[in-house]
Amino acid sequence: MKIVSFGPAYAEQPGVLVNDEKHIVPLVPLLLRAGLPALDTNAILAFLPTLQPLIEEAVKDAVQLIEVDSTRLGAPVPHPEKIIVAGGNYQSHVDEAAGRKNAPSPSEPLLIFKPSNTVIGPKDALVRPAASEQLDYETEIAVVIGRGGRNISRADAYDHIAGYMIGNDVTARDMAFKDIALSPLFSQITKAKGIPTGAPFGPWLATKDEIPDPHNLMLRCWVNGELRQEGSSSEMIVDIPGLIEDFSKVLEFSPGDIIFTGTTTGCGAFQDPPKFLFAGDVVRMEITGLGVMETPIADEVVR
Repeated sequence: MKIVSFGPAYAEQPGVLVNDEKHIVPLVPLLLRAGLPALDTNAILAFLPTLQPLIEEAVKDAVQLIEVDSTRLGAPVPHPEKIIVAGGNYQSHVDEAAGRKNAPSPSEPLLIFKPSNTVIGPKDALVRPAASEQLDYETEIAVVIGRGGRNISRADAYDHIAGYMIGNDVTARDMAFKDIALSPLFSQITKAKGIPTGAPFGPWLATKDEIPDPHNLMLRCWVNGELRQEGSSSEMIVDIPGLIEDFSKVLEFSPGDIIFTGTTTGCGAFQDPPKFLFAGDVVRMEITGLGVMETPIADEVVR
């Protein structure tokens, strides 16, 4: 099942894609007809094991269809409680950042937060802050939590996953590296990853039954038609169950929480010469089974 959000920003409704991703079946009317409340996306994810068979059966007879091209797609999970970033989780990305092969990787997953209000839809404009000249992209598999909890074992991790989607872990590199020469303790990574509009997601959330092996997916990214990133999720240093196990030791997961799982080589900061994002650019990301996300870049207007 492919779950989407559609409609105006801040008023999105949940839906399911049908007819080869050409139409949306709104979920709220289906829930109401089944005698259920008008659940938001996070609540649907929390009850997904029970709701999914009911929804899949109901959409077969759905009479209300909305053409995908006639509406705005929001982020599949518009209002996550938490967005967690697993930093440095692909060896090729660690190597490019270090400027050498087989660079030392983190001894355990690096945990970084993005504010939840950075979320935007797949075609919404990613706005480069006026304070940054080094806006960068990172193509990532985003894991969406369905069942919350703490101290989750890797053996139970998949029971807590609702599904997967494409995510762009946007980073303002000049903010991240500011004062880094003084001490690694002064890394401004939270500031760099917390910029408004810095978390595009979409176009849909594929439930976990659609992606039998999330560690065997191809990730690709183009900027203005130029291929920049191409790699496999098999590169993950810590796999998805390992990330959930590690992070849940210190966090309590909630339905709708999102985990960025790392990116492959090819980020703009490490091109020769570096290639950052500016107004007019278009970032196209594609991950096996998760569709294509095209995000335009705009510049912040400061008055």
